[in-house]
Amino acid sequence: MDRLKEINEAIEAYLQNGEPRKLYQAMQHLPLAGGKRLRPILAIISCEAVGGDGKKAIPFGVALELIHTFTLVHDDIMDRDEERRGIPSVHKKFGEATAILAGDALFAKAFEVASEVKENVGILVKNIATMAREICEGQQMDMSFEEMEEVSEESFLKMIEKKTAKMFEHAAYGGAIIGGGSDEETLALRSYGRNLGMAFQIWDDYIDIMGKKIGKPVGSDIREGKKTLMFIHAQKTPYKEKLAKLYGKKEATKEEINSVIEIFKEAGSLDYAKNKAFAFVNEAKKCLGKLKESNAKEELMKLADFAVKREK
Repeated sequence: MDRLKEINEAIEAYLQNGEPRKLYQAMQHLPLAGGKRLRPILAIISCEAVGGDGKKAIPFGVALELIHTFTLVHDDIMDRDEERRGIPSVHKKFGEATAILAGDALFAKAFEVASEVKENVGILVKNIATMAREICEGQQMDMSFEEMEEVSEESFLKMIEKKTAKMFEHAAYGGAIIGGGSDEETLALRSYGRNLGMAFQIWDDYIDIMGKKIGKPVGSDIREGKKTLMFIHAQKTPYKEKLAKLYGKKEATKEEINSVIEIFKEAGSLDYAKNKAFAFVNEAKKCLGKLKESNAKEELMKLADFAVKREK
């Protein structure tokens, strides 16, 4: 099964042209522009890991991808970002009002698609609804952090759990449910997904600083004053005052960005974040001990490693 190909074909089929044309073009804009499709892939592999037929999880995986895209469309409006995946953001290309409608329509379409799953559809739809609410809670927390001078590590981890990790958690959990996994297997995969998502987000923040192939200017999080684990850690060190003068400076020069990165290095904050991401990955791998040996289980192990080795 060529998972990526089948997922992309399913997304295209579910997002066929309709009327008004502009709305459907806006809905198709990001989903058809590509992407790693990590969430649907995770759902399919999790289904297979408990002995199920991965193809049965494709509608559920597509539903997750559509909700993920809905969040990106609305995030870009809130952040005034004009580019996403190397193309104009939806609101930049189609206007803000149409972008809002396109996001709403993608959200609604996700539930239409999810309802096609034959196995435990009531539980799955309820879980998706709960997940979507928690993502909104996490986004509001993230926005609130921008107005706060200090954020605790506990609050930060709760925010990324809601905003990012919940979708990974429900991808793995839902896939296991569709695959007919035992209670022990489904709970193990749910925990695996949550830990994987935590590692994924912390690593995302890390590579923004380290300047890998991220598709946006290096240090954009620094200019925006984003409360990352590295910033929270560095604030507890003697570098706090120096950091306060530079972090969140909208027009920060390249030299000032480099100064912040140097602070993070000297304070041990980069290593702290990296080690935290590794710890979540190791915890995710431990969860897989509840599963029988299989190719799918091995793929889940590799997916965990990918979360902290990728460059974008």
